[in-house]
Amino acid sequence: MKDILENFNDQSAQSSFNQADVQKNKILIAVCYVFSFLFFVPLLIDKSSSYCRFHANQQLTLFIFAVILGLALAVIGLIPVLGAIIGVLAGLCMLALVIALAYGAYSGMAVRIPFVGNMINIF
Repeated sequence: MKDILENFNDQSAQSSFNQADVQKNKILIAVCYVFSFLFFVPLLIDKSSSYCRFHANQQLTLFIFAVILGLALAVIGLIPVLGAIIGVLAGLCMLALVIALAYGAYSGMAVRIPFVGNMINIF
C-alpha cells in the first residue's frame, strides 16, 4: 500500500514535518481520518505543527467531499437498482480512501486526497 500512496505523497509538505511531532500525534490523526468530522482535533493538539495542520486540511476536505457525495448518493439512490449499485460502489471507494489516508498519516506521509486535496488550505 505504501508504494501506491507514494504517488499521492506531497514530498515538500512531508519534508516540513518534525519527526518527533509525527511520532507523538500519528495515532490520533489516523483515528481522525476515520471520523472525518473531527477534522479540528489535530489543531487543538498543536496548531503550530505542520503535520497537524496538513492533516487537518485534508480531513476537512474529506469531510466536505463526504457530505457532497452523500447528498449526491441520496438523489441517485432514488433510481431503483442502479442507485443501490452506485451507492455500494461509492461507499466501498470511500472506505478504501479513508483506510489509505489513515495509513498514510500513521506512516508519517503527507498524502493528498486525489483530485480535491489541493482545494482547501484553511489551516
